[in-house]
Amino acid sequence: MKVIHTSDWHIGQTLYQFSREEEHKYFFNQLKDIIIEEKPDALVISGDVFHSATPTVMSQRLYYHALVELSRLDDDLQIIVVAGNHDSPSRLEAPRELWAAFNVTVVGNLDFYRNDEENELPYDASKIQIPVKRDGVIVGWVLAVPFVNAGNYPSLDEDDTYSNRVFSFYNGLKNNLKTDSRYKENHSVVATGHFMVNEAALKNKDKMVGGIESVDSSGISSLSDIDYWAFGHVHHPQNIGNNEKMRYSGSPFALTFNEDYPHSVTVVNIENHILDVKIREISPLIPIIDFPSKPDSYDDASSVESVMEQLEEILDVESYVRLHVKSDTPVSEVQNAKIMDLFQSRKAKYCGVQVYLPKLENVENASMIRTLDEFKAISPYELGCSVYIKKYNQEMPDEMKALFKEVCDVVMK
Repeated sequence: MKVIHTSDWHIGQTLYQFSREEEHKYFFNQLKDIIIEEKPDALVISGDVFHSATPTVMSQRLYYHALVELSRLDDDLQIIVVAGNHDSPSRLEAPRELWAAFNVTVVGNLDFYRNDEENELPYDASKIQIPVKRDGVIVGWVLAVPFVNAGNYPSLDEDDTYSNRVFSFYNGLKNNLKTDSRYKENHSVVATGHFMVNEAALKNKDKMVGGIESVDSSGISSLSDIDYWAFGHVHHPQNIGNNEKMRYSGSPFALTFNEDYPHSVTVVNIENHILDVKIREISPLIPIIDFPSKPDSYDDASSVESVMEQLEEILDVESYVRLHVKSDTPVSEVQNAKIMDLFQSRKAKYCGVQVYLPKLENVENASMIRTLDEFKAISPYELGCSVYIKKYNQEMPDEMKALFKEVCDVVMK
């Protein structure tokens, strides 16, 4: 069985209020070419199709159009979509019956039984055990598991940790698959999952990754009957450790400035339970640029005036630009307006400025809270003032202090 694994499309996401629609279209065109070249049996999308649980009409239209276009590339191509933590399970799954006409299977959530004592599993396994066919013959299976809230994994009588419950869930699902009369030992098995694995590397502490509990990979990796784990949620493409059987395909292009690494989709060919994994890199339509570059500290950064003088060299390059400057005080509204004016009617898109301030001696130690009692003793007003000093390297202006004090007093009353 051959599958293309992708995830974390985040359709509808904006970067500093700039729409990413054209970038998604550019990605879908590349994905079409990869499907035509690779001729997979299945396209597996491991969650976070949309950026929001309430996507706009435009975002939904883009998604529907893309899936229909992809499904028309090959009558035998099966497309399997599972919901991620950013998606609305019910919204994603609502047109499930309609999608079946395009050979698309969508799984938004698990269907739990009201009385699980009558069944070996407390949920409908048949809904998420998807047979993959080639010329009408089953060649493998996709265990299409969507994002599941930590508390919804079946509980255990003992060793009831999150990792153990996840392992028990997949172990039960795998064993149930073997009871299907259509299952054969030579069938390939791919399992999806939308969660954080402990061993995954979060480059630059990717802020798009939500606070989901993490799973220890050692348990689920022991399920040898599962040939490949198609993970979603982490945007940095990577294997888990050195195990090519467990992989995050990553987002199709950089969704934040922290995601400054190559993006790709994963092509997995499984024959007699032996994997051949190929990485197909995706070219970005609009690159992200940290300009002049990311400095390590205040001393390494350039002044606002110097950066503004250098800007001309990139203003006619189609790109998202985040500036890095040093200053003894926060960038003023006047300075910011002047910077924005330079980008007017140019190809480069202004995405803010990162300011590096000189470090004040003893400021950090002076405002450090070391105990719970110290935290309880400090007032919201005092805490706000100390945070301002730490962030802006100077005292809060008197007028702002007066307004802030007034707000604090009203809230405390």
